[in-house]
Amino acid sequence: MSGRSCYRRWRQIFEEFGTVARPPSPLTGRTRTITRALLTAIEDIFAVDSDLFLDKVCTWLAAEHNIIASTSTLSCNLNEAGLTRKILRKLASERDEAR
Repeated sequence: MSGRSCYRRWRQIFEEFGTVARPPSPLTGRTRTITRALLTAIEDIFAVDSDLFLDKVCTWLAAEHNIIASTSTLSCNLNEAGLTRKILRKLASERDEAR
């Protein structure tokens, strides 16, 4: 790549965008099926019943929110949000103590 071709490309980008750096792509990836609001609702469900199985939560998501998600998808989303089984049980026990 020669210096002239770089200069031409930078100039073309500068004329188009007003800067030599291209703006970030608007494509950011796949949208989340299970939103933060739903994760909060799921956290509240686990606070009431910490022994709840993921398939029951998936059934609740389908019935109440018309969202079809597998148990593995739900598990991954909960782990990414930091809501592991251990943490969910701790939250439930803390709420029980507060009552």
